[in-house]
Amino acid sequence: MVRNGFSESSIGKSISSFSRAMKGNQDNTSGSSTAARVGAKALSFINDVKSIGFINTLDKIGLSHLKGSSSKELRTGLLEYFNESGNGFYDSIAQQSMSELMRELLQSAENEQDFDEILSSIKNEEFLREFIIKFIQNCFFANFAEKLLSLFEGLEKYDVAQQSVKTYIRNSIESEYPMEDVSNVDWTGPEGNKIIQEKCNKAYEILSIWSETLV
Repeated sequence: MVRNGFSESSIGKSISSFSRAMKGNQDNTSGSSTAARVGAKALSFINDVKSIGFINTLDKIGLSHLKGSSSKELRTGLLEYFNESGNGFYDSIAQQSMSELMRELLQSAENEQDFDEILSSIKNEEFLREFIIKFIQNCFFANFAEKLLSLFEGLEKYDVAQQSVKTYIRNSIESEYPMEDVSNVDWTGPEGNKIIQEKCNKAYEILSIWSETLV
């Protein structure tokens, strides 16, 4: 990547190689299934908010103690709830990705009504795509951050490289990712997990296709 001047072409080649390796690696099944578990839990929560409201959803999932809390306490409590999914390698990546996404979505919420309105307005298919993008971005750097750091003289150059890779992953997935209506999926059952695994694997497939004509 650095030898080639860190061009968009070299980024594409590197990400393509990474994605092909993930597709061919037996551990990727674990990665996709972990992403599915974390994503399905969040989407189930979002659907409940849309159906019965934020306060009633807190009661339903055992977070009644958060009612009446400050916005900061609510965000912290929800992030802890979404992160209760295991402590393996991919568990940590999926939890990190969900935390990043939820923080972005809920950062402007100041009270319970704000949480209700923000969560109720989420489009499931867009939420799922964003989660998968973040998951794959974080997977790439979890695997190659140490190697990339060793290739650059300072953190500033690494930060530039990191942003370039993230942008390439995002743009590639957004341009080809099939947006489908998943608003009526039962995220508490096997159907939801299967859909997210398929979407995640489709994203790896998109990224694994590289040619000079794409850059």
